[in-house]
Amino acid sequence: MSLPARSEIDHTAGRPQGWDDADWDLRRWVEDVVDRLWELRGVVGVYLHGSLATGTFFRPKSDVDLLAVVERPLDPTAHRPLAADLLRLHDRRPITGGLEMSVIRAPLGGLRPPLPFEHHFSEIWADQIRAGGVGPDGVDPDLAAHCAMARLRGRCLRGAPATETIPALPDGAMLDAAIGDATLILGGGIVESPFYGVLNLCRTVQLVVDQPTLPPSKVDGALWALDHLPAKHHPVIEAALACYRSAAPVEERHRRVHGHTWDQAPLRDFAAQAETLLRTG
Repeated sequence: MSLPARSEIDHTAGRPQGWDDADWDLRRWVEDVVDRLWELRGVVGVYLHGSLATGTFFRPKSDVDLLAVVERPLDPTAHRPLAADLLRLHDRRPITGGLEMSVIRAPLGGLRPPLPFEHHFSEIWADQIRAGGVGPDGVDPDLAAHCAMARLRGRCLRGAPATETIPALPDGAMLDAAIGDATLILGGGIVESPFYGVLNLCRTVQLVVDQPTLPPSKVDGALWALDHLPAKHHPVIEAALACYRSAAPVEERHRRVHGHTWDQAPLRDFAAQAETLLRTG
C-alpha cells in the first residue's frame, strides 16, 4: 500500500473519511496493523470494512474494522504474541475509537451466524490481554455481517480480493446477524450507547424493509430512516446522526453518549417502532 503525501490529506475537522482520503496518521497506523496481520502463517488477505471502507468514518467516534483470512488454523502458540502486538498497536492508535479485528479461516462452511473465528481483538478485551490473556475464543454473532461488508463494500489492503477468499453469504445470513445485534440494542443497549444504538437500528430496519442490494452503513441507514419513518422519530435520529458526525472531541469514557445526557423516552419510543418494523417487515 502506498501512502499519500501529508500535503494531500485534508485534515478538516468533522469531514467524513474513506480509505483513499484518510488522515495520514490514521492510514500509517492501519498499515502497521496490516503489516502485523500479514505475518500470520497462511494469511491470504487482509480487508478493511466498516465506516473507513464506506467513506463514513468520523475521527472522534468511529472504530477501525479489519478482517484477516487464513488458509489453515492458527498455531496455538501464535495467539499470545498476536494479542500482545495488537494491544500494543491499539494503545498507540491516533484516534479515540478502537480497533476491531477478526482472523477467520476460509472456507467458512455455510456462513450462518454465529461464525467461528481463529482470533479476535477489540478494546473490550484489552484488560484481559494486559493481564496475560489472548482475548475470546469461540464464535461471533456479528461475524457474518462483517464478512458481508468486507466482501461487498470493503477494501482489500493486502492479498487476494475478498471475493476470492470470503464466500458469498447464503440468503438471510446477513440479516440474521444484523437482527442479532438489534436484539441486544432493543434489550437496553440503546440507552447505554444511544447514537450507536439508534443508527444501527436504522440500518437494520432498512435491511428488513427495503432489502438493499448492498449492506448499508450507519449513515445510509439514518438517511433512509429520515425518509421513511414517522416524523416523530426524526429528532432522535437526527441527534444520533449529528453525534456521529460531530467533530467535537469526546473523552473515551463519554464516547458512547457523546458527552451529554439523552432523554430516554424518545430512545425507547424509537426502539419500540424499530422492533415493530423488524417483526412485521
